Amino acid sequence: MNAPDALQNIRSKHPAAYFVLYLFVGWALLVAITHAISFGAELLIAGSGQPVVKWEATDECTDGTRTVYYNSPSLYQEFKVKIKNSKIVDAELGVFSTIGATVSAEQVEYTDSHATYRIDLSILGRPSRTCLLECDIRGTTLHMSEIQMRPDKEFSS
Repeated sequence: MNAPDALQNIRSKHPAAYFVLYLFVGWALLVAITHAISFGAELLIAGSGQPVVKWEATDECTDGTRTVYYNSPSLYQEFKVKIKNSKIVDAELGVFSTIGATVSAEQVEYTDSHATYRIDLSILGRPSRTCLLECDIRGTTLHMSEIQMRPDKEFSS
């Protein structure tokens, strides 16, 4: 008996078991997708005066607004950072989208040299992962980084 025949047999003789199997496979797929967040990911930055996105994780620290992006197949994050005199003067909540997860919390924090956009993801109402999109000023360069953490890890600044 091949796999499709076995599934049809379970479906016709034990519909409740088939339904449970269907839910479990769907849940397992969601878990796999959200745990593969960093697969094929890229960090990007765009300045207010730039017509295109730079495909790099650094930029010159000149006055203006920068949009910091994180893009992967299952998670997209972005937030804006305003820079004046080589210091971060403002950071705004950004935009996000996910596949297979929901965002249970989001926040942005900044100092004059560091900004963090944090989103907490959950699958089926259970905490799954915390993703931090960060940028910091080192000398005359703005650097971006993205950190993924499990719920049991604490973020300390």
